[in-house]
Amino acid sequence: MRRKNNPSFFPKFYIIMNIGRLASALHIICASFVLWIVPAQYVFFIDLVAFPVSLFLTLRDIIKKYQCPSSLRENAPTRDSVAESAQTTARVDGSRAGVRQRTKEGNIQETVPLDKPEPVGKSAKRLPAGKTMLLFVKVALFAMVIDFVYRPLLAPAEDLFVFRPGYVSHDSAKLHIRYTDGGNLEMRYRKINANGFEFADNMPWESAGEFGPPTNQTDYTTTTTLQNLQPATRYLVELHSRLPTLHAQTALLGSVEFKTAPPPHMPTRLRFGTGSCIKPNFPYRPSKTPDIYGFSSMLDHSDSLDMIMFMGDFVYADVPLYFGPTTEDYRRLYRQVYAAQSSRRLLRKVPMLHVYDDHEIKNNWHKQDQPPMGNAMTAYNEYNGLPNPPSDVPNTAYYNFTYGNIAFYAWDTRRYRTHWETPNNHEASTMLGLKQKQHFIQWLHDVNHTAAVKFVVSSVPVTTGWSNFDSSQDTWRGYPTERAEILNLTQHIPNLFFLSGDRHEMAAVELPSGNIEFSTSPISQFTFPLVGKFKKDLGGERTLHYRRQGHVKYGILDVDTEPAIPRITYSLYTTDVHQGKRPAWVYEARGAIWR
Repeated sequence: MRRKNNPSFFPKFYIIMNIGRLASALHIICASFVLWIVPAQYVFFIDLVAFPVSLFLTLRDIIKKYQCPSSLRENAPTRDSVAESAQTTARVDGSRAGVRQRTKEGNIQETVPLDKPEPVGKSAKRLPAGKTMLLFVKVALFAMVIDFVYRPLLAPAEDLFVFRPGYVSHDSAKLHIRYTDGGNLEMRYRKINANGFEFADNMPWESAGEFGPPTNQTDYTTTTTLQNLQPATRYLVELHSRLPTLHAQTALLGSVEFKTAPPPHMPTRLRFGTGSCIKPNFPYRPSKTPDIYGFSSMLDHSDSLDMIMFMGDFVYADVPLYFGPTTEDYRRLYRQVYAAQSSRRLLRKVPMLHVYDDHEIKNNWHKQDQPPMGNAMTAYNEYNGLPNPPSDVPNTAYYNFTYGNIAFYAWDTRRYRTHWETPNNHEASTMLGLKQKQHFIQWLHDVNHTAAVKFVVSSVPVTTGWSNFDSSQDTWRGYPTERAEILNLTQHIPNLFFLSGDRHEMAAVELPSGNIEFSTSPISQFTFPLVGKFKKDLGGERTLHYRRQGHVKYGILDVDTEPAIPRITYSLYTTDVHQGKRPAWVYEARGAIWR
């Protein structure tokens, strides 16, 4: 029986076809955006909707075309042929409306009726190549998105081993350990020369003693300190497990190298890296072991680095997906970073110090000690906080330390800041809080004439150049009264520099106080190649250099305090220029007599 012609069939068909095209386009755009441009949460959610719709409609189209091969579709009635067939049917008797043709021999031959097409053999049933290829592309893209987003859950690195140096003073060194196999541990150390070879093969190892294994209460992490070291000396430290094996009474787990700082107040030379913001395997590359591309680039300079100052966003708890507020949710993110091969290689050789920023908790965090701040800080301290220099004030994350006659102060810009949404009272708003600010002011007085060069570390920029809504509220631009109070003090401190990150861009700015800020990020994260709202030379500032492009950007500072007038050189590295082997921009700051 002939199928009745449905006038609404074609409009519905085109609507479904357009929905399929829209869903396919949305999925491809959103997946590419998350993987290679910006891993934004809302874009990921759009892709979660677009992909199943696109997948269903594409499969439906492929199945229909497979069941109805091309030879049948060529004979299938179109809108015009349906109308013509209806007219033909009206002129032909019987329910089997056919078409008669006269052959050359004069015989009348009835063709096959329109509603009973000629059968086609199995060889004609083939998958449509274009649609099938598009299906594979869409499935592959979504698989990569799932791998990128859910890697902390899919590969939680529960058996991760970490052994790295943290803060190294002139006579001690903090060592950060993560070890899950149980059994007592022992550290052994001895001096080595600058090239990494022992002074003598028969030089005995010194033992730092045994200590118990870390437990699951701290995610199997612990921080221990080597004491009574000599200043300006390079050491090799080995970590041994006391669990006996078939071949030895102990087992070597790993080794690290570091050089102790010079004695306090001694003129010296220091070379250290700066930057912030990392996300493993971004931009995305299919890999069994995701890497951190910025750390890989920094490895090229690791032999000459004395330390790295990391200025926040070591993990991204909410990008592209917030997994939850529990301590384990945060711990997984730290394990993912430390499991990367470049992290293992870099941090074995170079001590890394930390401040935290918003993404260690949640984006633009300003709620002080409200949940999930407690759980987030527990994970931060286990992996990054405890290996830092000790704070003068117990149970705080801000700290200061010296390297020879070079002084550092690291702010905590998150825990004490006021709620900037209610009310918008700039006079009462604070980022540091009263207690931290008083401690910082006292530090300024202490180092003014005892340190040749001073560095103030802030997770967010001091410059007001970044002026969109996010930065207007989240950086020091949103706290103008306290910012002015601080700059009024630092303008009288010679050779004081600010270091910051956060904005995924780089700017070197001379502030109204005359102090220079080097804001550098990301070490390995997204950037906006075409858009940005950095306004140069605002409010008495002078922009020395600005760079938006580059998924990998970090700075290296060379400080020489041996001359009477210190020399401070900042070098910007990005893999977009010279593959990160040579600087993309160099600035030599003018030092001043400081005594």
